[in-house]
Amino acid sequence: MLSVKIYFVLFFNFFIAYSQTTNPLVGLKLAGPGDIKPGTGMQLDPNSTPIYDEQLKKINTEDLMKFMMSNEFIPEPYLDETKTVKAFVLRRATPDETAMMEKLQRGEMAMDQQKNELIGTKGIDFNLKDIKGKTHKLSELKEKVVLLNFWFVECKPCITEMPELNDLVKEFKDQDVEFISIALNAEKEIKKFLKKNTFNYSIISDGQATAQTYQVKGYPTNIIIDKSGIIQYVSTGVGPNNKENLQKAVNQLLRN
Repeated sequence: MLSVKIYFVLFFNFFIAYSQTTNPLVGLKLAGPGDIKPGTGMQLDPNSTPIYDEQLKKINTEDLMKFMMSNEFIPEPYLDETKTVKAFVLRRATPDETAMMEKLQRGEMAMDQQKNELIGTKGIDFNLKDIKGKTHKLSELKEKVVLLNFWFVECKPCITEMPELNDLVKEFKDQDVEFISIALNAEKEIKKFLKKNTFNYSIISDGQATAQTYQVKGYPTNIIIDKSGIIQYVSTGVGPNNKENLQKAVNQLLRN
């Protein structure tokens, strides 16, 4: 009997040790209501915060884009004892959640820019180099209206709006307007994309940190900053009047 007890204890200790090494969520808990303050920026970036599929297999940036664009998965945050987000797990979406995400992609649920909490706040300075080697620093763009576009290569709505964004670049070519695109992808992926697609913004690669700074929660997101460095317009998604709304906002800010 003693030998059985010893065996059981050894097996139990082995099981606990094995579980801790194979389950990446040990010590973490699924975020519940009130655990995360409203408006808290959470960037889905596998390079800074581990992200796992349903089998708890760690996924990379490329696979994450495929998961998210499928509209079949919801990222759920897992917190440590200080309520800091330490990991995400992709949960399969319910039919209602899938329908909602599809509407967002089609622009039917585009964010109301008047209600965005960034409106009226100072644009956070950045110092970024685009894929052509030119440096862009927000603090040095005073007296210019700045359009920021956040996107990634696998985002279909992002690609859909590019011809309209190119039209804006052409329309405001000789005016005090700066067009900066901040992509999540690596420079190599972007250059491959541009071989078949045209996007005339100045393009920044590896923009996860900047997207997080600007609390970007969906793609594409367009942000317009006035000549004084104050954010005056924010929209997420692609709606039927996307180009017209951006055009109107820029014209108004140029007149001020």
